[in-house]
Parts: sequence; C-alpha cells; structure tokens
Amino acid sequence: MATSHPHSGLPDYLVPGLSILFVGINPGLRSAEVGHHFAGPSNRFWKLLFDAKLIPFPMTYQDDWQLPEFGYGLTNLIARPTAGVQDLQKRDFLNGHQALVTKITLYQPRLVALLGVSMARMLLSSKEAPKAVQRLSEHPIQVGLQSLVLGDAAVCVLPNPSGRNAHYSYQHMKALFGGLKDWGHPT
Repeated sequence: MATSHPHSGLPDYLVPGLSILFVGINPGLRSAEVGHHFAGPSNRFWKLLFDAKLIPFPMTYQDDWQLPEFGYGLTNLIARPTAGVQDLQKRDFLNGHQALVTKITLYQPRLVALLGVSMARMLLSSKEAPKAVQRLSEHPIQVGLQSLVLGDAAVCVLPNPSGRNAHYSYQHMKALFGGLKDWGHPT
C-alpha cells in the first residue's frame, strides 16, 4: 500500500507485518522530482539491497513500489525534500519522530532500519523520545542492532547509502545490510 507524503509526492510503501522498514532521513530533490525513493545517481541503496542478498534480482528506484513483496517497507522520517541534511532543522526531526512512531505502531514491522547515523542520533536523543530511549541514547550511536525499540520494533542503525557518505566503505555497508537478513527475519 502506498501513501503519499504531503508536499513531496513521495509515497510510503507500508503493509502490516513487514520484516524490515527502511527509514530514510528525507527525500532528496531528485527523488522528489521523480517520485521514487533513493533516486539520486550516486545513491547506493538499491545496489546494496541486491549485493547483500536482501532482494533476488537487481532493482532501481523505479521499482521501489515492489519492496513490500519481499517483506520490506520504505518511509522517510521527514517528508520535506531538501538538497541535503544541512537544510533540515531540529524541529523537522522532532515533528517526524511522532509520525514515524505512529507508522511503526500501525504497521508493526519486525525491524526498523534507520538509514543514517546522524538521523539516528537526532531521532533517538529527541526530547519527544520515551525516557527509556533517551537514557539509552546517552551512549554514542553506533551502526548495527540497537538495545532499544521504537513502537515495539527492534532498531538497527545503518550508514546513509548516499554517495556523499565517505565514512563507510561499500564493503562495510554491504556487510551491515547483509546482517539485516538475520535481524529482520524470525529465527
């Protein structure tokens, strides 16, 4: 089921009981222009999904609507498109927090994969976050499975797949995405 964000035309892809809900920070201008997630020419999200064996065949941003068929969903913390995260303000993160928790509560994914350490820091240290999350978030956020939940879903922090992210090698990102197979599926 696709639901559009106001002001962006970029749909969410959410169905009940997802294995993994991928959460981006916000749509880039290219994604907003074409109406598909992770459409920037240097974004590695789609390649990572395939190379990490999360999807059975290569896909592109034009195929984003198919992800629920594999048990995956897509949304953004902030609906407003920008040229980069530097154009976002703290209030954008605060406003997006409650909307995300509402989506998680409604659709009940098994795992929430936050795509970006900076986003995870802002989201998990928000004054709007539950006290237990605030206490846990006093420790530095690292990539990987977290010891907290959002709306009863386990949380994993992954590097932002943007080509602008030079902090992680492609191989490291691929290994982290590959770990989602274990974390997002029942044992």
